[in-house]
Amino acid sequence: MLPRAILAVALSGAALGGAGCKVRPAKVPGETDIHVERVTLTTADPSRPLTLDFAKLLPRLGMRPAGLLTAERWYSDFRVAEDRRRIEAWWRTFGYLDVEVEPGEVAMGETAASVAFRLREQTRYQVGDVRVIWGGAPTATSEAETARLAGKVPFATGEKNFDFETFRHVRYDLADDLRRRGHAHAMVYSRAYVDRTQKVVHWYFFVDAGPKTRVGSVEIVRASRGKTASEETASIQAGAAKIPNEAILARASLGPGVHPYDESVRAQIERDLLDSGAFSSVYVRDDADTVFIVPGTAPDNGGELRPEQIDKDGNFIARVGLPEALKLTIQVVEAPRTTVRLRGTFEVDPTRADTTLGGSFWFRNFFGPLQHLVVEGRVGRGVIFGKSPGNGAPSGFYGDALVRSVHPGTFGRTGDLRLSARYRGDLYPGSYLHHVEVGPGVRSTLAPGLFVDADLLGTFNRAVDFGPFSANDREQFRLTERPTSGGAELQSSLVWDTRDNPVEATAGHLLALRGRYAPGGPLATHRFLNLAPDARLFVPISKKSAIAFRAQGEWSLLPDGDGVPLTARLFGGGAYGLRAYGQQSLAPRAQAGDRGTIPVGGLSLVETSVELRYLPPREQIGAVLFGDFGGASASFDPFATGASAAIGTGLRLRLWYLPAAVDIAWSVLRNGDVPGLHDAPVRVFFRIGEAF
Repeated sequence: MLPRAILAVALSGAALGGAGCKVRPAKVPGETDIHVERVTLTTADPSRPLTLDFAKLLPRLGMRPAGLLTAERWYSDFRVAEDRRRIEAWWRTFGYLDVEVEPGEVAMGETAASVAFRLREQTRYQVGDVRVIWGGAPTATSEAETARLAGKVPFATGEKNFDFETFRHVRYDLADDLRRRGHAHAMVYSRAYVDRTQKVVHWYFFVDAGPKTRVGSVEIVRASRGKTASEETASIQAGAAKIPNEAILARASLGPGVHPYDESVRAQIERDLLDSGAFSSVYVRDDADTVFIVPGTAPDNGGELRPEQIDKDGNFIARVGLPEALKLTIQVVEAPRTTVRLRGTFEVDPTRADTTLGGSFWFRNFFGPLQHLVVEGRVGRGVIFGKSPGNGAPSGFYGDALVRSVHPGTFGRTGDLRLSARYRGDLYPGSYLHHVEVGPGVRSTLAPGLFVDADLLGTFNRAVDFGPFSANDREQFRLTERPTSGGAELQSSLVWDTRDNPVEATAGHLLALRGRYAPGGPLATHRFLNLAPDARLFVPISKKSAIAFRAQGEWSLLPDGDGVPLTARLFGGGAYGLRAYGQQSLAPRAQAGDRGTIPVGGLSLVETSVELRYLPPREQIGAVLFGDFGGASASFDPFATGASAAIGTGLRLRLWYLPAAVDIAWSVLRNGDVPGLHDAPVRVFFRIGEAF
């Protein structure tokens, strides 16, 4: 009922909002009070039906009926004539250069009109010669670069799927490639030559690379929200700037010396300064002789050639006198001294319901320039269903708290030191874990989306109601007798994240390897090595759909004779795991005295998923089809007691910045057995939070 209620409220709000926005703008010359109820495009030659898909053209016409996302239009003779030219341009963009569009046929009623356009597509042109022309005297280097760039052109002679706009934009890719290789002045121009007798279009790309570039001088420009330029200058002169220029240059790796400059340097400066946590925005601008094109500008003009770039014979020549040394302007906006972020989640499945509220507080430059203090906290309430005196399943509060100092640039330019103190309380079905850790760590950004973390911590753990267990169960499941554990622990992770969207990704990948090591002996009460590889791949099918893959595993290895404590044991299942089980229910179970059996966690865990995601951009509703597979056991083999699997479907809602999801899963396997109807194979999961 809850998902239905949310959907009903959302649709009602959208309907009311849409009704309230239908205000007719002022009339334009020639506009009537007659509505447009239908616009159709048909062939003028029944023997040759239309082959070009024009569905995306209809909402762009001046004459169009009202739709959910399109405003209502009223009939006008002028707009009908304009639409005829729009239709011609649409067909010509895709290579139908000889298209003929007849004047629109209008069927006029008392209050509404219909418009029909009839057209002849004619022959679609193909691509003729494709050439890359290098400006300047030919050299061995220029010839090699010309061949390399020619290999990056995604179309060739004979290409039938002609598209002027797509082909023109290839020049941006070629110019960006050169700029990444150190030619910051690089410009590429596109020209198409039409041969109407052969029905082909010859395509030329003219390349003006310019010299290899380097950093000549650097200027830092500051701005603050709510301040004019004069007010900002006065505040800087009065010493209000919290971060000196020297610290910014050091973080940007622009100290004394010669610094080659290319497009990646600009991106790296922006990334490294933002990663310091001290700036809300960073923009680097150079004075290279290039032209910035606003993304989305259409139609592209192919680039404007200057008179000096054409010689007296009409040949293309390169620009001369371009400087190697460039001036960089780094525009920064220092982040507010204090930032507060609040977050809440809600999750319910057949075994439990959880609600959490949390917040993070950033106190920037608390210990000096680029030296921050972070305070985070979260509290949750878990309600575990099916509680009875026999099984002792608890319900209650849990949460965590973190106090951390962050010191960017302590180890090299991007090696950031952090000192952390954290408490975490975890509620399990049948037990509770208190966990405290304190110690130093380091974090570094190695490349875009590639992060490494390492922390050397002192830990203390106390398990409540974890047991008592029989001697046979302790040996079988490698359970420890001690309620407490701790000592030295090394935690590390390597993450490569290129996802396009952290909420519900449809492109990119995430690869991660996380580990924890407690040495035992004199440094820790228990020995264990916890390894957790994680791989996620997102393959787009269209702009609205994608296939998502996940393979996630975890192993607790090298246990000593004291067994493996609760802090290193593995639990799966739930809305974020294998959806054949409730949260933390995918785990071996053992008899806990007279309280019945409780999940005790495994020493190996694997959870995999494949999802077909239908998530239209900027729309509030989407859907998924999924299949989950995995297992958990008290040995190295996660499938030692059988595999588990589930299939199902789900609904995705995007309401008021809240990513909500409802999944209905059918358990196909549970520990190698096919569940019957009496085993409740259908499970419903609801969550507010991001997916994998």
